[in-house]
Amino acid sequence: MKVKIYATLRPIVGGANVPAETQPGQPVQDLIDEMVGRWPDLRPEMVDDEGNLLDRIHVFVNGRRISYLQGTDTIIPEGANISIFPPVGGG
Repeated sequence: MKVKIYATLRPIVGGANVPAETQPGQPVQDLIDEMVGRWPDLRPEMVDDEGNLLDRIHVFVNGRRISYLQGTDTIIPEGANISIFPPVGGG
């Protein structure tokens, strides 16, 4: 599975699309745990001290924000498109 990464998180992971070992049928939390494990510099950007996703990070599964689904308990479906957005500013 590939995960699309945006904005300030891209330099940390080395690009816009990163492979993930998390499989369909697993919860989004498993993907978050995998990512902060692989890229420790993501930890302060994405999760709190207990490993919970920060409110400012937006994760989308097939175009739907997980906060409108089951949060990090959202199960990743087969063929899912996953996107992760940090806070973005501009003008």
